[in-house]
Amino acid sequence: MKTRTVRRHLIAYLLYLLLAAAVSLVFWTASVSAGAETGVPYMETRGSRADVYAVKDISDLDRPYNYVIGSTTHPAIEIFGILASLGAIGFAMMHGLGRIVANRRRPKKLEEVGQEYIYSLFSRLWHWLNAFTILGLLYSGFQMHYAGAGHTYGQVHHWLGYLLVVEYLFFLVYEILTRDVKQFIPAAWEFTEGLIKQGKFYAIGIFKQEEHPYHMVKEHRLNPLQKPAYFSVMFGLMPVILITGLIMMRPDTMSFLINWMGGQENIKYVFYLHLISAFGILAFLLGHLYLATTGDTVKQHFEVMLTGFHRVYKYHRSK
Repeated sequence: MKTRTVRRHLIAYLLYLLLAAAVSLVFWTASVSAGAETGVPYMETRGSRADVYAVKDISDLDRPYNYVIGSTTHPAIEIFGILASLGAIGFAMMHGLGRIVANRRRPKKLEEVGQEYIYSLFSRLWHWLNAFTILGLLYSGFQMHYAGAGHTYGQVHHWLGYLLVVEYLFFLVYEILTRDVKQFIPAAWEFTEGLIKQGKFYAIGIFKQEEHPYHMVKEHRLNPLQKPAYFSVMFGLMPVILITGLIMMRPDTMSFLINWMGGQENIKYVFYLHLISAFGILAFLLGHLYLATTGDTVKQHFEVMLTGFHRVYKYHRSK
Protein backbone atom coordinates (compact mmCIF):
# COMPACT_ATOMS: atom_id res chain seq x y z
CA MET A 1 0.00 0.00 0.00
CA LYS A 2 2.84 2.42 0.87
CA THR A 3 4.62 1.65 -2.40
CA ARG A 4 1.47 2.46 -4.36
CA THR A 5 1.01 5.72 -2.45
CA VAL A 6 4.62 6.78 -3.06
CA ARG A 7 4.25 5.93 -6.74
CA ARG A 8 1.12 8.08 -7.03
CA HIS A 9 2.87 10.99 -5.31
CA LEU A 10 5.85 10.69 -7.66
CA ILE A 11 3.51 10.67 -10.66
CA ALA A 12 1.70 13.71 -9.30
CA TYR A 13 4.90 15.72 -8.76
CA LEU A 14 6.28 14.69 -12.16
CA LEU A 15 3.08 15.82 -13.84
CA TYR A 16 3.23 19.09 -11.91
CA LEU A 17 6.74 19.79 -13.23
CA LEU A 18 5.69 18.87 -16.76
CA LEU A 19 2.62 21.09 -16.45
CA ALA A 20 4.76 24.05 -15.36
CA ALA A 21 7.08 23.48 -18.33
CA ALA A 22 4.16 23.07 -20.71
CA VAL A 23 2.52 26.30 -19.51
CA SER A 24 5.76 28.17 -20.15
CA LEU A 25 6.01 26.57 -23.59
CA VAL A 26 2.43 27.57 -24.44
CA PHE A 27 3.06 31.24 -23.72
CA TRP A 28 6.38 31.17 -25.59
CA THR A 29 4.91 29.58 -28.71
CA ALA A 30 1.87 31.87 -28.55
CA SER A 31 4.11 34.94 -28.47
CA VAL A 32 6.19 33.62 -31.37
CA SER A 33 3.02 32.83 -33.32
CA ALA A 34 1.61 36.29 -32.64
CA GLY A 35 4.73 37.87 -34.13
CA ALA A 36 4.79 35.68 -37.23
CA GLU A 37 4.10 37.41 -40.53
CA THR A 38 3.55 34.46 -42.83
CA GLY A 39 0.34 32.50 -42.85
CA VAL A 40 -0.26 28.76 -42.83
CA PRO A 41 -1.88 27.20 -45.90
CA TYR A 42 -5.38 25.99 -45.25
CA MET A 43 -7.22 23.92 -47.86
CA GLU A 44 -10.95 23.33 -47.90
CA THR A 45 -12.40 20.79 -50.31
CA ARG A 46 -15.96 21.13 -51.58
CA GLY A 47 -16.68 18.34 -54.01
CA SER A 48 -14.38 18.76 -56.98
CA ARG A 49 -13.35 22.32 -56.03
CA ALA A 50 -10.53 23.11 -53.62
CA ASP A 51 -10.21 26.54 -51.98
CA VAL A 52 -6.84 27.43 -50.48
CA TYR A 53 -6.34 30.20 -47.90
CA ALA A 54 -3.21 31.46 -46.15
CA VAL A 55 -4.24 32.01 -42.56
CA LYS A 56 -2.82 32.18 -39.05
CA ASP A 57 -6.24 31.88 -37.45
CA ILE A 58 -9.86 32.00 -38.45
CA SER A 59 -10.10 35.80 -38.13
CA ASP A 60 -7.81 36.15 -41.18
CA LEU A 61 -10.08 34.24 -43.59
CA ASP A 62 -11.91 35.98 -46.40
CA ARG A 63 -15.29 34.94 -44.98
CA PRO A 64 -16.45 32.28 -47.45
CA TYR A 65 -18.99 31.32 -44.78
CA ASN A 66 -21.79 32.85 -42.76
CA TYR A 67 -20.08 33.52 -39.43
CA VAL A 68 -18.02 36.55 -38.38
CA ILE A 69 -16.49 36.76 -34.89
CA GLY A 70 -17.86 39.78 -33.10
CA SER A 71 -20.82 40.20 -35.46
CA THR A 72 -22.70 36.91 -35.67
CA THR A 73 -25.09 36.42 -32.75
CA HIS A 74 -27.90 34.07 -31.86
CA PRO A 75 -30.40 35.77 -29.50
CA ALA A 76 -32.16 32.54 -28.50
CA ILE A 77 -28.91 30.94 -27.31
CA GLU A 78 -27.81 34.10 -25.52
CA ILE A 79 -31.16 34.55 -23.78
CA PHE A 80 -31.22 30.90 -22.72
CA GLY A 81 -27.62 31.11 -21.46
CA ILE A 82 -28.26 34.30 -19.51
CA LEU A 83 -31.42 32.85 -17.96
CA ALA A 84 -29.55 29.68 -16.99
CA SER A 85 -26.82 31.75 -15.33
CA LEU A 86 -29.33 33.99 -13.56
CA GLY A 87 -31.21 30.85 -12.48
CA ALA A 88 -28.03 29.47 -10.87
CA ILE A 89 -27.49 32.78 -9.07
CA GLY A 90 -31.14 32.95 -7.99
CA PHE A 91 -31.04 29.39 -6.66
CA ALA A 92 -27.87 30.15 -4.68
CA MET A 93 -29.40 33.28 -3.16
CA MET A 94 -32.71 31.67 -2.16
CA HIS A 95 -31.18 28.41 -0.95
CA GLY A 96 -28.45 30.29 0.91
CA LEU A 97 -30.97 32.59 2.56
CA GLY A 98 -32.90 29.55 3.79
CA ARG A 99 -29.72 28.09 5.28
CA ILE A 100 -28.93 31.36 7.07
CA VAL A 101 -32.42 31.49 8.61
CA ALA A 102 -32.22 27.81 9.62
CA ASN A 103 -28.82 28.27 11.22
CA ARG A 104 -30.04 31.22 13.28
CA ARG A 105 -32.99 29.24 14.56
CA ARG A 106 -30.97 26.12 15.31
CA PRO A 107 -27.18 26.65 15.18
CA LYS A 108 -25.01 23.66 14.34
CA LYS A 109 -23.03 22.10 17.14
CA LEU A 110 -19.86 20.66 15.64
CA GLU A 111 -16.75 19.18 17.20
CA GLU A 112 -13.63 18.73 15.09
CA VAL A 113 -12.36 15.20 15.61
CA GLY A 114 -9.60 14.94 13.03
CA GLN A 115 -8.32 15.65 9.52
CA GLU A 116 -7.79 13.51 6.43
CA TYR A 117 -5.48 14.25 3.50
CA ILE A 118 -7.73 14.26 0.44
CA TYR A 119 -6.25 16.28 -2.44
CA SER A 120 -2.67 15.98 -3.71
CA LEU A 121 -0.53 19.02 -4.48
CA PHE A 122 -0.92 18.41 -8.21
CA SER A 123 -4.72 18.24 -7.95
CA ARG A 124 -4.88 21.50 -6.01
CA LEU A 125 -2.49 23.40 -8.27
CA TRP A 126 -4.28 22.12 -11.35
CA HIS A 127 -7.67 23.05 -9.87
CA TRP A 128 -6.74 26.68 -9.21
CA LEU A 129 -4.84 27.15 -12.46
CA ASN A 130 -7.79 25.68 -14.36
CA ALA A 131 -10.25 27.85 -12.42
CA PHE A 132 -8.45 31.11 -13.22
CA THR A 133 -7.94 30.04 -16.84
CA ILE A 134 -11.66 29.38 -17.27
CA LEU A 135 -12.57 32.68 -15.60
CA GLY A 136 -10.23 34.47 -18.00
CA LEU A 137 -11.71 32.61 -20.97
CA LEU A 138 -15.28 33.41 -19.96
CA TYR A 139 -14.52 37.11 -19.52
CA SER A 140 -12.40 37.49 -22.66
CA GLY A 141 -14.73 35.25 -24.67
CA PHE A 142 -17.87 37.27 -23.99
CA GLN A 143 -15.95 40.51 -24.57
CA MET A 144 -14.53 39.12 -27.81
CA HIS A 145 -18.00 38.02 -28.90
CA TYR A 146 -18.90 41.67 -29.34
CA ALA A 147 -15.47 43.32 -29.91
CA GLY A 148 -14.16 40.84 -32.50
CA ALA A 149 -11.27 38.37 -32.58
CA GLY A 150 -8.70 40.98 -33.62
CA HIS A 151 -9.27 42.93 -30.42
CA THR A 152 -6.92 42.47 -27.45
CA TYR A 153 -9.56 40.30 -25.79
CA GLY A 154 -9.41 37.98 -28.78
CA GLN A 155 -5.65 37.50 -28.44
CA VAL A 156 -5.97 36.86 -24.70
CA HIS A 157 -8.78 34.39 -25.35
CA HIS A 158 -6.66 32.46 -27.86
CA TRP A 159 -3.67 32.25 -25.52
CA LEU A 160 -5.82 31.08 -22.63
CA GLY A 161 -7.53 28.61 -24.97
CA TYR A 162 -4.20 26.94 -25.79
CA LEU A 163 -3.39 26.91 -22.08
CA LEU A 164 -6.70 25.19 -21.28
CA VAL A 165 -5.96 22.49 -23.87
CA VAL A 166 -2.65 21.75 -22.15
CA GLU A 167 -4.28 21.73 -18.71
CA TYR A 168 -6.99 19.34 -19.86
CA LEU A 169 -4.48 16.94 -21.42
CA PHE A 170 -2.57 16.85 -18.12
CA PHE A 171 -5.85 16.24 -16.29
CA LEU A 172 -6.59 13.24 -18.51
CA VAL A 173 -3.08 11.79 -18.14
CA TYR A 174 -3.14 12.23 -14.36
CA GLU A 175 -6.61 10.70 -13.99
CA ILE A 176 -5.66 7.67 -16.10
CA LEU A 177 -2.20 7.03 -14.64
CA THR A 178 -3.34 7.34 -11.03
CA ARG A 179 -6.70 5.64 -11.75
CA ASP A 180 -8.35 8.61 -10.07
CA VAL A 181 -10.91 8.70 -12.90
CA LYS A 182 -12.99 6.19 -10.92
CA GLN A 183 -13.88 9.08 -8.56
CA PHE A 184 -16.15 10.46 -11.30
CA ILE A 185 -17.96 7.20 -12.08
CA PRO A 186 -21.05 6.51 -9.93
CA ALA A 187 -21.74 3.00 -8.65
CA ALA A 188 -25.06 1.38 -9.53
CA TRP A 189 -26.60 2.12 -6.11
CA GLU A 190 -25.68 5.80 -6.41
CA PHE A 191 -28.03 6.23 -9.37
CA THR A 192 -30.98 5.27 -7.17
CA GLU A 193 -30.53 5.36 -3.41
CA GLY A 194 -27.59 7.78 -3.50
CA LEU A 195 -29.20 10.39 -5.77
CA ILE A 196 -32.46 10.34 -3.81
CA LYS A 197 -30.80 10.60 -0.41
CA GLN A 198 -28.42 13.37 -1.48
CA GLY A 199 -31.21 15.25 -3.27
CA LYS A 200 -33.43 15.10 -0.17
CA PHE A 201 -30.58 16.45 1.92
CA TYR A 202 -30.08 19.51 -0.32
CA ALA A 203 -33.85 20.09 -0.58
CA ILE A 204 -34.90 19.43 3.06
CA GLY A 205 -32.24 18.02 5.37
CA ILE A 206 -29.78 20.89 5.07
CA PHE A 207 -32.42 23.29 6.44
CA LYS A 208 -32.97 20.98 9.42
CA GLN A 209 -29.24 21.04 10.17
CA GLU A 210 -29.04 17.32 9.50
CA GLU A 211 -25.69 15.60 9.03
CA HIS A 212 -24.47 15.09 5.46
CA PRO A 213 -25.53 11.64 4.20
CA TYR A 214 -22.18 11.12 2.43
CA HIS A 215 -19.05 12.68 3.91
CA MET A 216 -15.95 13.34 1.83
CA VAL A 217 -13.26 10.66 2.20
CA LYS A 218 -10.15 10.01 0.12
CA GLU A 219 -11.72 7.04 -1.68
CA HIS A 220 -14.97 8.94 -2.43
CA ARG A 221 -14.41 12.69 -2.70
CA LEU A 222 -17.65 13.31 -4.60
CA ASN A 223 -21.18 12.58 -3.43
CA PRO A 224 -23.73 10.74 -5.63
CA LEU A 225 -25.04 14.00 -7.15
CA GLN A 226 -21.60 15.45 -7.81
CA LYS A 227 -20.28 12.40 -9.66
CA PRO A 228 -22.63 12.53 -12.70
CA ALA A 229 -22.49 16.34 -12.73
CA TYR A 230 -18.68 16.49 -12.70
CA PHE A 231 -18.40 13.61 -15.16
CA SER A 232 -20.70 15.42 -17.61
CA VAL A 233 -18.65 18.61 -17.37
CA MET A 234 -15.14 17.15 -17.40
CA PHE A 235 -15.75 14.46 -20.03
CA GLY A 236 -18.63 16.10 -21.93
CA LEU A 237 -18.66 19.91 -21.94
CA MET A 238 -14.89 20.35 -21.70
CA PRO A 239 -14.00 18.28 -24.81
CA VAL A 240 -16.77 20.01 -26.78
CA ILE A 241 -15.66 23.52 -25.85
CA LEU A 242 -12.00 22.68 -26.51
CA ILE A 243 -12.58 21.06 -29.90
CA THR A 244 -14.94 23.78 -31.14
CA GLY A 245 -12.51 26.43 -29.91
CA LEU A 246 -9.58 24.80 -31.73
CA ILE A 247 -11.63 24.61 -34.94
CA MET A 248 -12.22 28.36 -34.84
CA MET A 249 -8.65 29.22 -33.78
CA ARG A 250 -6.79 26.80 -36.04
CA PRO A 251 -8.86 25.90 -39.11
CA ASP A 252 -5.64 24.84 -40.89
CA THR A 253 -4.88 22.19 -38.28
CA MET A 254 -8.51 21.17 -37.79
CA SER A 255 -9.38 21.15 -41.51
CA PHE A 256 -10.26 17.44 -41.40
CA LEU A 257 -13.11 18.22 -39.00
CA ILE A 258 -14.21 21.27 -40.99
CA ASN A 259 -14.39 19.23 -44.19
CA TRP A 260 -16.23 16.45 -42.35
CA MET A 261 -18.93 18.86 -41.22
CA GLY A 262 -19.40 20.25 -44.73
CA GLY A 263 -16.96 23.16 -45.03
CA GLN A 264 -16.50 26.66 -43.70
CA GLU A 265 -20.06 27.67 -44.53
CA ASN A 266 -21.12 25.57 -41.52
CA ILE A 267 -18.65 27.15 -39.09
CA LYS A 268 -21.45 29.12 -37.45
CA TYR A 269 -22.81 25.88 -36.02
CA VAL A 270 -19.41 25.27 -34.40
CA PHE A 271 -19.67 28.73 -32.87
CA TYR A 272 -23.20 28.04 -31.61
CA LEU A 273 -22.02 24.82 -29.95
CA HIS A 274 -19.04 26.67 -28.46
CA LEU A 275 -21.32 29.39 -27.09
CA ILE A 276 -23.79 26.88 -25.61
CA SER A 277 -20.90 25.03 -23.94
CA ALA A 278 -19.53 28.31 -22.56
CA PHE A 279 -22.86 29.16 -20.96
CA GLY A 280 -23.00 25.60 -19.61
CA ILE A 281 -19.56 26.01 -18.03
CA LEU A 282 -20.62 29.38 -16.57
CA ALA A 283 -23.80 27.94 -15.02
CA PHE A 284 -21.85 24.98 -13.62
CA LEU A 285 -19.20 27.29 -12.18
CA LEU A 286 -21.82 29.39 -10.39
CA GLY A 287 -23.46 26.29 -8.94
CA HIS A 288 -20.07 24.83 -8.05
CA LEU A 289 -19.06 27.93 -6.10
CA TYR A 290 -22.30 27.94 -4.12
CA LEU A 291 -22.40 24.21 -3.37
CA ALA A 292 -18.81 24.48 -2.11
CA THR A 293 -20.29 26.39 0.84
CA THR A 294 -22.59 23.51 1.83
CA GLY A 295 -20.01 21.50 3.76
CA ASP A 296 -20.17 20.94 7.51
CA THR A 297 -18.92 24.55 7.67
CA VAL A 298 -19.03 27.21 4.96
CA LYS A 299 -15.24 27.22 4.49
CA GLN A 300 -14.62 23.46 4.83
CA HIS A 301 -14.50 22.66 1.11
CA PHE A 302 -12.45 25.76 0.29
CA GLU A 303 -9.87 24.81 2.93
CA VAL A 304 -9.45 21.30 1.57
CA MET A 305 -8.68 22.66 -1.90
CA LEU A 306 -6.06 24.99 -0.42
CA THR A 307 -4.34 22.70 2.09
CA GLY A 308 -5.35 19.24 0.88
CA PHE A 309 -6.66 18.36 4.36
CA HIS A 310 -10.35 17.75 5.03
CA ARG A 311 -11.54 18.63 8.53
CA VAL A 312 -13.73 15.90 10.04
CA TYR A 313 -16.51 16.99 12.39
CA LYS A 314 -18.79 15.20 14.81
CA TYR A 315 -22.39 16.43 14.98
CA HIS A 316 -24.04 17.10 18.33
CA ARG A 317 -27.83 17.21 18.18
CA SER A 318 -29.49 20.38 19.39
CA LYS A 319 -32.25 19.87 21.94
